[in-house]
Amino acid sequence: MKTVMMIVHSLISAGLIYMVLQQMSKFAELGGAFGSGSLHTIFGRKKGLDTSGKITLWLSIAFFISSVLTAFFMSR
Repeated sequence: MKTVMMIVHSLISAGLIYMVLQQMSKFAELGGAFGSGSLHTIFGRKKGLDTSGKITLWLSIAFFISSVLTAFFMSR
């Protein structure tokens, strides 16, 4: 079970890293490098998340759960 959890945790973390890097390319302007993101506030706040944002959200939740489960199984 330890090996299965390590593989699942590794796959989730690789997917999460990929999705975060994909979203960072949206804010690749000079202001985005400093955390500004003011482009989206000029025309009003965006409502909700797009598809990649939802995938990133669910991968982060799965990463948190996977971290706890992996730690539990590794300690046994």
